[in-house]
Amino acid sequence: MTNVAGLVKGLHHISLVTSDQELNRRFYTEVMGLRRVKLTVNQDDPFHRHLFYADEKGTTGTAITFFEWPELPRGYVGLGSPHHLSYSVKSVDVLPKWARWLRSNGVNVAGPFPREGRLSLYLRDPDGVLVEITAKNEEGVTSDHLRQQESGEVKEVTADMKLVKFDHASPLSSDSLVTHKFLEKLVGLESFSERENPDQEGTSLVEIGTPDNPGFLKYLTAPSAKTGMVGKGNIHHIAVAVEEDEDQLRIKRSLDDAGIRNSGVIDRFWFRSLYFRDPDYNLLEIATKKPGYGVDEPIEKLGTTLVLPSWLEGTRGKIEAALKETDSKGSKTWPPRYETVPSPPESLHARRIEAA
Repeated sequence: MTNVAGLVKGLHHISLVTSDQELNRRFYTEVMGLRRVKLTVNQDDPFHRHLFYADEKGTTGTAITFFEWPELPRGYVGLGSPHHLSYSVKSVDVLPKWARWLRSNGVNVAGPFPREGRLSLYLRDPDGVLVEITAKNEEGVTSDHLRQQESGEVKEVTADMKLVKFDHASPLSSDSLVTHKFLEKLVGLESFSERENPDQEGTSLVEIGTPDNPGFLKYLTAPSAKTGMVGKGNIHHIAVAVEEDEDQLRIKRSLDDAGIRNSGVIDRFWFRSLYFRDPDYNLLEIATKKPGYGVDEPIEKLGTTLVLPSWLEGTRGKIEAALKETDSKGSKTWPPRYETVPSPPESLHARRIEAA
C-alpha cells in the first residue's frame, strides 16, 4: 500500500456555484474584504466564468472560487452537497465589528455561538451559501460579552478584521468511521476526533485533518443524512493542498490501488488537480500549491482581466461573446435580499431553502 501520510497540508480552495458574477464580485470584495485574484472560465465548461477570491497574494488556503451557472436550479445541502465553509479571523475581538459591518450592509447575521474553543458568526451570501466567521476563544470570552460590544459604526473591513484563511469546510457523512478510514488510508489524513453536535441531537461533528492541522475537514455526521443536490448557492467541491506533483501522484496511486475511481491528474494551469469522491459522494480534489495564481499575471494585476490557459486562447472570441450574452440576461440588483441563517446554524434540518 502506498504511504500517503503527511502529504496533505490543509485546504487549498473551496469551489461553489453562483448565479450572478457581479453580485458575487461585489459581495466577496466589497463586503467580505477579499481580492479577486483570477477572472477566468470553467475549463470543463469554458463558456461560463470561474471566479477566484483570496487574500492579497492569493495564498493557498484562502481562495474561494465560483462557477457562474445562472441556469442551474437552487441546490440543497445533503450527502454530496456540503453544509458550509468557515473562515478564521485573528481575534474574537473583531467578531462584534464584523457583525456591525455585515448588518450595515443588509446581511443577516447569527451569533456569536460557542464552538469548542471558538466563537463563530454565521451569514449567507447573495446566493444563500452559509458562511461562518470564527476565532479562537483562548480567554473564554462569552457570547453575551461580545454582543454587548456591537455598537458604533464600522465603515470598512479594517486590517484587523481581514479573513485570515479557511478554518474548515463541512461536508456531510452518514458514517464517521467509514469516512475516517477512507481518508486515513487513501489520503493520509490521520487526525480524527468526534463529538456530539450541539446544534442537533443525534448528529455528531467529526474533525479530520493532520496532526499539525487538525479538523480542516469537519464532517456533520448522521446515519439518517439524506442526499443533497449541488446547484446555485452550494459548495461544488473541496480541494486540499499538497506541496509537489509527486505527492499528488502518490495519492493517485493510493486511490488506484484501492480501486477508487478518479479523474487522473488534470493541468489547471495555476495548479494541477486530482478529483475523486468520498464514500458519501462528496467531491474532493487534491491540488498542488504550484505554480500559483501569479504565473500569468503580475501580483498587482491579479483578477483584473479575463485570463485563459493557452489551450483556450483560440476560442477567446466565442468565450467572450458567450459571457456577454450571460451578462445581458442578468437582472439582479445591488444590494441583494439576504436570506436568514438557519437556527441553529449547524443543524441538518434546514436542507432546502427557497431562492430569494
